[in-house]
Parts: sequence; structure tokens; C-alpha cells
Amino acid sequence: MTATTGRQAAAAAAKTLLADRIALVETLGAALDTHRRADEAVTTARTAAATAAQHARDAYDAAKTGGWTAAELTKAGLRAPAAARARTTKTTTPPHDTGAEAAANAVTGAA
Repeated sequence: MTATTGRQAAAAAAKTLLADRIALVETLGAALDTHRRADEAVTTARTAAATAAQHARDAYDAAKTGGWTAAELTKAGLRAPAAARARTTKTTTPPHDTGAEAAANAVTGAA
């Protein structure tokens, strides 16, 4: 049996600690990969849905151009998908810190 030196024991303990930490990072990496793939699938599905909706709207318009009325198509259960709504994002600034006030405070040194 070979005697273990303090250096070897320390290295073995460090390897054990690192193995636990590496396992955590591997789990995180796998979870992030799964999330990325799911996010890509959602993007692909949204694109496919938007394309299919546009084709359906085009076919609906062609049916109307071909002599069908909107009422007739509706009665037959055929409705064109609604057009996609534009998305808006809200940006808010704190009401007490407008750009003009911040600039004035910078010049005067006020807080």
C-alpha cells in the first residue's frame, strides 16, 4: 500500500469538489441548450403560422374576387385569419428623473 501525501490528498479533495461543480455547469449547459432549441422551435412555429395565415388571407381574398361574398363565406364557416397586430413595447422613465432634470443636475451638481 502506498502512503498518500498531503499534496495528493489535497489534489484528490480538489478534484472531488471540482467534479461536483462541473456537474452543475453541465446541467446548466444542458438546460440552456434545451431552452435554446425550444425557443427556436417557437420562432419556427410562429413563422410557419404567420405564413399559413397569410396564405389563408390570400385564398380568402381570391374567393371574394372569384365571386363569393364575405357573408357567403362566413355562412360556410370560412373566415380569413385576422391580420397580425403590430407589437408595441413600453418604455418607462421614472417621473422624477427626466432627461432635462438629469442634465440640469449634472451642470449644477445637484442630486
